[in-house]
Amino acid sequence: MPRRRSVVRSSLVGVIAAAVVALQPAVALAAPPSGGGVVGPLDSGSYALTSYQGPRCLPIIHASTYHGGQDLGAAAGSTLYAIADGRIVQAKTDPVAGEWLLVEHQIGGQRIFASYSHTLDADRFVRVGDAVHRGQKIAEVGSTGVSTAPHLHLEIWRDGYLSGTRIDPLDFFRSHGVDLATHATRVVPRVVPSSCRYYAVGTTKIHASASTGSQVLTTVPHHAAMTSKPGTKSNGFLPVTTNGVTGWADDDNVSPTKLGLPDARIVRQVSMRTAPGADAAAIAGLSAGTAIDDVVALSNGWYLIEAGGKRGWVPRGNVELEPAADPGINYGFFLANSFTTAADTVFDYGEYFDEFFVGDWDGDGEDTLAYRRGRSFYLRDSNFPGEPDRVIHYGRPGDTVLVGDWDGDGVDTFAVRRGMVYHVKNSVSSGPADAVVPYGRAGDTIMVGDFDGNGGDTLAVRRGPEYHIKNSMSGGKADQVVVYGRGGDDVLVGDWDGDGDDTLAVRRGAEYHIKNTIAPGNADIRVVYGRSTDEVYVGDWDADGRDSLAVYRY
Repeated sequence: MPRRRSVVRSSLVGVIAAAVVALQPAVALAAPPSGGGVVGPLDSGSYALTSYQGPRCLPIIHASTYHGGQDLGAAAGSTLYAIADGRIVQAKTDPVAGEWLLVEHQIGGQRIFASYSHTLDADRFVRVGDAVHRGQKIAEVGSTGVSTAPHLHLEIWRDGYLSGTRIDPLDFFRSHGVDLATHATRVVPRVVPSSCRYYAVGTTKIHASASTGSQVLTTVPHHAAMTSKPGTKSNGFLPVTTNGVTGWADDDNVSPTKLGLPDARIVRQVSMRTAPGADAAAIAGLSAGTAIDDVVALSNGWYLIEAGGKRGWVPRGNVELEPAADPGINYGFFLANSFTTAADTVFDYGEYFDEFFVGDWDGDGEDTLAYRRGRSFYLRDSNFPGEPDRVIHYGRPGDTVLVGDWDGDGVDTFAVRRGMVYHVKNSVSSGPADAVVPYGRAGDTIMVGDFDGNGGDTLAVRRGPEYHIKNSMSGGKADQVVVYGRGGDDVLVGDWDGDGDDTLAVRRGAEYHIKNTIAPGNADIRVVYGRSTDEVYVGDWDADGRDSLAVYRY
């Protein structure tokens, strides 16, 4: 179940420090988006828009093929709000919806029902019959019922729940001046598949109609491949085509993955080790054919796997992935140490609803990741899966966050932008800002990098394809104005050739046009990496002094 950020490199963001004014600790709380008499069900910037209302492929066995509402992925325990004044009409446990709430409202002269599925505890904060007010906490995000991860499944009905008219939640909120996509951390592209691929669960009968009493057209074995049109389900049966036969299969026997198969197997005897490398300590010996429960990460030719209750690293060549499985390595961050089409490191960190940042948090020359929830930042000092190495608190939940080496000491830190004012922190720690500086215009697109190679980041203003670059932390005119790319290009900043100064690259789909000098003209490097729908990040992932690409996939 999962606001696209600017693709400007998060770790190459600078700010001038002409004045030093302390930033008082922020006390502002997160709040849901509001307008037109309603509020969103979750705080702004705390959720991702994932599965949309309409036809879809099964995400898991027994799920619906027509999605009846909008999914908003968020951290377990996140506050769920009443979207308007109203009354609780249901608060109970449902086998599919899990802990479920139904709220009746009068909005704009219409009788509106809002349905909240998969909450942690439906009657913890409210009871049936309770009056609720717009913006009141009524529940918390959970993953109860038929669910793959913590999220809210929100449905909106007019004139009666199930008996009235179903309304797309995104359209409903938009009609009241609230764009849930604008306030999301991440928005999954809305794509309706033309066909879905499934697999039989056990020996499966294909019936002539959606009934166990109908003629059996054929019987297929466990894991037989099937295709189906999304959005159609009748009497607990799905229309499927398998081995040239079209009919109906009980949804108990239809899965998007081959159930019961491991994610991968060991293909030759190998030692599982504590780290990716032959010199690391051995944990256990694994024989050929050993089932692997999950393939978690990749690092320099080694997989991090889970098998037999143990977790460790094995050479990639000793592992055969199951094509119909869905291992963890299919998602997360794909880091390339050079301009190639293949990732050198793959791992996941944080959750798909988090806002991510890149920086060298410990000054070791290697860029790593951080994610933000509210005003808390969770920093990791290595590009492996694991828990945050530290947590700091800075700014306010709604701030625009920048990252850069503000003082040239080799360590990246945070700054927050509020209009034309930048609140800069020169250490990776909580507390007040070291500088508060006005710069430019509130509506400027700011890009930052070490454009002259002096070890400190400076600002550039982008206006269409024109870049106004300042090589000192001072006011006045730009030191250089250059035209590169097109006005609609996504732009990245990085030190692509390791010469110490940052230059530009533009992204067009999955193609990157990289320039090693701040000058107009053709790109020096063109590379295709990842997919056009991936999020892209830039960093020096292996501390070799050169920046390269990473994509995030969810």
